[in-house]
Amino acid sequence: MARDRAEQQEIDASAKWPVLVFFGSALLWLIIGGALQLAASIQLHTPAFLADCEWFTHGRIAPAAQNALVYGWGMNAGFAFALWLMARLSAAALRSAGWLMVAAVFWNLGVFLGLAGILGGYSTSYELLEMPSFASLLLLGSYLMIGVWAVTTFSVRNTEKVYASQWYILGAAFWFPWLFLVARLMLSTSPVNGVVQSIVNVWYVNGLLNLWFVPLALAAAYYFLPKILGKPIYDYYVAVIGFWWFAICSACSAGSRLIGGPVPAWVATLGSAASMLVIAAVVIIGVNLLGTLCGNFAKAQKSTTLRFIILSIVGFMLAAALNFALSVRSFAEMAQFTFIPELRDWLLLYACFSTAMFGAAYFFLPRVTGKVWRAPVLISTHYAATALGVLALTVGLVVAGWKQGHLLNLSDVNFATITNEITPWLTYRSVALMLLSIGHLAFLINFVWIACPCCSPCTTAATIKNPPEMEAHQA
Repeated sequence: MARDRAEQQEIDASAKWPVLVFFGSALLWLIIGGALQLAASIQLHTPAFLADCEWFTHGRIAPAAQNALVYGWGMNAGFAFALWLMARLSAAALRSAGWLMVAAVFWNLGVFLGLAGILGGYSTSYELLEMPSFASLLLLGSYLMIGVWAVTTFSVRNTEKVYASQWYILGAAFWFPWLFLVARLMLSTSPVNGVVQSIVNVWYVNGLLNLWFVPLALAAAYYFLPKILGKPIYDYYVAVIGFWWFAICSACSAGSRLIGGPVPAWVATLGSAASMLVIAAVVIIGVNLLGTLCGNFAKAQKSTTLRFIILSIVGFMLAAALNFALSVRSFAEMAQFTFIPELRDWLLLYACFSTAMFGAAYFFLPRVTGKVWRAPVLISTHYAATALGVLALTVGLVVAGWKQGHLLNLSDVNFATITNEITPWLTYRSVALMLLSIGHLAFLINFVWIACPCCSPCTTAATIKNPPEMEAHQA
């Protein structure tokens, strides 16, 4: 046991600086993206807000906020978590940390230049591909460097076992460059014509959310539940079916976002069928995760990581249910052009992925830095603000979206009336975003204290209480 613990400490130490650089960058982008998102939300119910500055008009600030949260916060946080966990499960030290930090610099430079291009008026018209081409080249090159070292760590693993968490990390590692490169080639380098542009764009957006962000969140859940609870994943033998079923169906489900659009009927029909079939994978994943949690919810009171992972699982289930509903044509006719599809994507990115990364960070940061969290009150503030913010924003967007959809289907109601009806709920949404921002600031302060050498004293390894190593229980 002592030898195993020493090996784990060596592995954690090898990942220290890449993890801190990636996660520190992620938190900075989370603060920036959250501020831009809040400003864009305020503009929807207070149009005069920042109206005199062309760089911060709604048409620029809204996509800038989305890109900051996706490529700045989401990708950086995913890199930090995936590199650490792959090294842990592979029982191999993370190699070439210096090259990873170089890749981190170029990745964040690409995000900065991309956001500057969007705010400066040089964005494209494609969702989540708004960044100018020169920024995209930086992002793709940096990603290839990061992905190579993640795969290399897996290839030199010192264990024969391959766990569910590794399936999802490796899947995400290969799926993103495929999605990003194909979409860029078909929309920018050699652009396709007509409605094919819309098909490629929704294929990319759907794939980015479901084949990169969700797999990393599930990797966290499959790793931390058995580790913290000290029990194996329930019905683990069906996890591989859930993995492949989810990947294949999610890759084909993008067409459901174009129901009623000017595209061939088979595109939307295939997407709707695939979205409905995804539910089988969600059920399998739910059996694995909720079955493991069954009878152990009380332990969440003692584990911040477990509380965030539970919140992530709930977000995943809600997003899956909402996606199923939006794939039904009768419901899509009511809700398609409202805030409800936006809520579905937000649940995937924030309620599922971001909460999983928060929970993971509360576990791995003390282990890579050799320090304990300095301010428990900030941890409690972060979790409370996140849980309440997710609940408030979900309720607000559901009500606003349903009311909006109902009024849009009434021929005698004009847009001004619809805007007036949903304005109170848009204000409510801004309040919820402010609440989430409070949690982000609390987390950032705690991160600075644990990451900065001069802000928090080092501790011995025994001070950081590790739950029993339960990787073997996944198999």
